[in-house]
Amino acid sequence: MPLALLSGFLCGLLVWIFDVAPILPALLYLAVLGVLLGAIDARHKLLPNRLVLPFLLGALCLLGIASLISGTWLLFLGGVLGGAAMFVVYLIMALIKPGGMGMGDVKLAAVVGLYAGYLGLNAWLLVLVGAFILNAVAILVLMLGKVLTRKLEIPFGPSMIAATLMVPLVSGVG
Repeated sequence: MPLALLSGFLCGLLVWIFDVAPILPALLYLAVLGVLLGAIDARHKLLPNRLVLPFLLGALCLLGIASLISGTWLLFLGGVLGGAAMFVVYLIMALIKPGGMGMGDVKLAAVVGLYAGYLGLNAWLLVLVGAFILNAVAILVLMLGKVLTRKLEIPFGPSMIAATLMVPLVSGVG
């Protein structure tokens, strides 16, 4: 029930901010699947391929349709390039320190990079840096609350998704 409430709240905010903008369906898709994947990753430390890969394909389709409606093909190209670039950045990090970042995070990076790249270079950079900042804040809060010890890890997917959702919600860009 809390996940449905969170998804509904985020969708309501997005509708309020974006009204009937062509990007709205893609952002709603991000909110609903993002909350679901974030919850799965938080609980199981896993981002299942059977959800991440359709998430990427659905986002590509919805952002493509938004570009078709609005005639903003350069935004779509920016999204595709942003998704590829974010995937490469996360893949390099995963290869440099195996076990530090999972391959689910690397695949999710393609999705969040697609959205962020569609919104522009500044949004892309905010999502890249914002995910690490949000994760650090989450770790600090959990350690201060004595919920997390140094030996435990927290998943990175929720921070990636939160950073991606925060950019359009806070900036109204889209």
